[in-house]
Amino acid sequence: MLRILFLLLAFLGLFGSTATAQTLDASQFRIDWQVVNRFRLFSDARFFKLHENAWRQYLLHVDGRNMELEQRDSYIARTSVLGAEHVLNDRFIAFTTMLRDKFDWHGWASRGQDRLCYDSEKRTHSACGGIEAYLNPRSHPIELWLTAAAGAALPKASRCEWRIGGSLVAVASCGERVSGPDIALPYPGGAEISVNVVGEQPIIVDAAVRDLLIAGLGDSFASGEGNPDMPIEFGNVHRHRNLYPQRLRNDGFGSAQWTDQLCHRSLYGHQLRAALQIAVENPQASVTYLDYSCSGAGIDDGLLGPQTYVERISDTDATAGPSARPLSGGAKDAQLYRLVRELCSGKTVVRNGLPVCSDGAFRRRLDFLFLSVGGNDLGFSNVVAWASLRDGVSTAIAGFFGATVSAKEFSRRMRDVLPDAYARLASAMEMTLPLSSADDGVFDPSRVILTAYPDLVTDAEGGICQAAPDDGSDEDRYPANQSLDMFSSWLTARAERLKAVRGQFALLYKRMRDLAGDHGWSFAGHVYADRMFEGHGFCAQNLKRVSDPAEMLMIPCYGKSDRDTQSCQPNFSAKEGSWRPYDPASQNYPYALRQRWVRTFNDAYMVINQKVADKYGRIDEKASAAVFSETTGALHPTAEGHAAMADGLLLTIRPTLYEMLYGNR
Repeated sequence: MLRILFLLLAFLGLFGSTATAQTLDASQFRIDWQVVNRFRLFSDARFFKLHENAWRQYLLHVDGRNMELEQRDSYIARTSVLGAEHVLNDRFIAFTTMLRDKFDWHGWASRGQDRLCYDSEKRTHSACGGIEAYLNPRSHPIELWLTAAAGAALPKASRCEWRIGGSLVAVASCGERVSGPDIALPYPGGAEISVNVVGEQPIIVDAAVRDLLIAGLGDSFASGEGNPDMPIEFGNVHRHRNLYPQRLRNDGFGSAQWTDQLCHRSLYGHQLRAALQIAVENPQASVTYLDYSCSGAGIDDGLLGPQTYVERISDTDATAGPSARPLSGGAKDAQLYRLVRELCSGKTVVRNGLPVCSDGAFRRRLDFLFLSVGGNDLGFSNVVAWASLRDGVSTAIAGFFGATVSAKEFSRRMRDVLPDAYARLASAMEMTLPLSSADDGVFDPSRVILTAYPDLVTDAEGGICQAAPDDGSDEDRYPANQSLDMFSSWLTARAERLKAVRGQFALLYKRMRDLAGDHGWSFAGHVYADRMFEGHGFCAQNLKRVSDPAEMLMIPCYGKSDRDTQSCQPNFSAKEGSWRPYDPASQNYPYALRQRWVRTFNDAYMVINQKVADKYGRIDEKASAAVFSETTGALHPTAEGHAAMADGLLLTIRPTLYEMLYGNR
């Protein structure tokens, strides 16, 4: 009996010794992980990391303000994309008054060239192994690490074995984060992740990535018009006669560059920025984004059918004189068709004018559809022309903008045109798209997120832009007129008409809100209802930094004038002079932060400076002048404006997102 008792005690002692020796215990340590590249439109994880780091830097800045927790969370929810934009594109070290030594004036999107899964030549999302691989990835690369509970310390001196689905993927110090091409979670099923000190028992967690499929449809307020991925660059040479700056490379290769050239689509569009921010904020999810937005698109001409693009081609001949015709899309160029074609694994056919995926063989269903449309159906550019064209301007200028539309006519179209147009779109989407909130396949219109248009005509104090009451010699003293100075011979800001246009913004918001409700869509109206653009309209200036080139409303010109606010004066010799108010070759900052969040006509010249080319790619200066193409992009949000619109969109969908991603936790 004594011998048996001795052996039993020895066994128990040995067992106790083994339990004590276990280095990792689930009560003291947990496995953490995150998806490495959570925005799959970016083919390079480092480009995504740029945005993730910018957001984290913004959070640190907000935390330094010592807000109450509830106030902090509300503030971050309203400003996350805008805050990250400030970190990425500010000429100053973020949230300081110190200028950066190395400031990239091109903007952060210029670093995304050739780092996207979008094939700009084929105009498809197929540049990362084809559309099937893009929509249905086999796995998501992840990063793994251990987190210790309070009072515990990571065993950094120990070696840890990491396994995914039972397969060894890494051996490293237990204090290190591990990642690499072989460290990936299978999709969609996920796998078991385990870690153990070499020779010991593991701790285990089940893990799966939630990949959200989001598509963007819409017009120039969705595409990012006014904000090319690569803006144009100016030299010290001035144009003959009018003394305004000339592009450094005044040929086709010197033009602004876009993700999609015909659509003037860039990475700055608010829909893309919202989808990107969803990926940034949710480390164990990812976003697969499909973008079809296009400048100039309307509901019938753009979303449901082909459209006329903002890009033009020279149509000049010796007899007819300089002219240019806009490029147009083909029968299969509608945004809805492009979306269905990429979602459909079978054949896409057209029935009753709508694209249909045969046998409903979709590669996968959509989680959200971002939508921005309606302005072009009402004649947004036409009411802008009505508000700004001088009386008696040539028919050629008026023709470029289209027939002018008064505020009264714009209001009539809201009442008579928009309801039927939205109804056609709602019916078409329900008949063609796999947009559902469950596996039952029932179309869920609440997953359509319609974004409101912002108020574009406020000054820095939130009032309406001040302008000369009548045409006169002193109109250049007004900020609104200064923002038009290069084009002052045919454009002028009119106080009463600006007031009338602002009234239409209010009516349009209400009309879109009501129609969205009629169709069951979610309405992202915060950008207007919460006055997110208040103090940031096209005439707004930060008077404390009025000497900063980014804040100046005037365009550079080479010469002198009686007043600093006057336009360039004709000087046919141009032998003497200097640049004012700043040097276009060294001080043009398209994406530096500024008070105005709306591109002016001057800004369009200094950022996009669109030219008309012939079929050989050669610039046709006469045709460019004839159609006033250099103004393309005016009265659209800046990159900051798009960031604010993205924040407004996210305020609408975050509750649904939270339920989707974390509802069962």
